[in-house]
Amino acid sequence: MERIPILQMGEFLLVTIQVDMHDRLAMTLQDDLTNRIVKTGVKGVLIEISSLEIVDSFIGRILNNIATMGGDYAG
Repeated sequence: MERIPILQMGEFLLVTIQVDMHDRLAMTLQDDLTNRIVKTGVKGVLIEISSLEIVDSFIGRILNNIATMGGDYAG
């Protein structure tokens, strides 16, 4: 299964999206990132999306969900 890498840099997580996001990959990223935030207790997350050509409403909603959940769980 395709996954987006999540790198830990000290107290922060870095996600650089380098591929076209499809709905299933976005949902997998949401699950992986939420689990990683809870597991590590990081202080923040940076999601770099500049290589995405299009952020449709579903991808936008997933990114919003990640931001909301990240704020709830981040240390």
